[in-house]
Amino acid sequence: MNMNELIIKLKHVGYFVKDMDKSVNMFKKLFDLKDGDIRMMHPDDTGGAGAFAFVPVGGTELELIQPISDYFKEMTSDMSEGINHIAVQVKDVEQAVKEMEKKGVHLGYITKEGIFDTGKAKIAYLDPKDTDGIFIELVEE
Repeated sequence: MNMNELIIKLKHVGYFVKDMDKSVNMFKKLFDLKDGDIRMMHPDDTGGAGAFAFVPVGGTELELIQPISDYFKEMTSDMSEGINHIAVQVKDVEQAVKEMEKKGVHLGYITKEGIFDTGKAKIAYLDPKDTDGIFIELVEE
């Protein structure tokens, strides 16, 4: 199976924000969204690491990310605002990683040590040194 056959869709684009409430309210206004349309993960849900919001946009999502802990800020190079990564939903993340390795693309960034299982999804980040500096996340739900 090749990569194109493994890809289901563009899952989301990760975007760093400085003020989660301000950004969520802006996207609600821009796209006529209600509170229930946006899936939120508050700092309490992440052990204080950060806040996340998943904003639906035309069949995909915009993942708003606000790093809070010093560790999370350091891990993400203390990026202030802007696009951080693109996430591609795949049928089988292990197979997708194998396909990438055949192309000389290895795991890196947050998942250097292997695929991370969140309990709801398996995720793997490709090494941006192998992807022209673009952080690419592979997600299997």
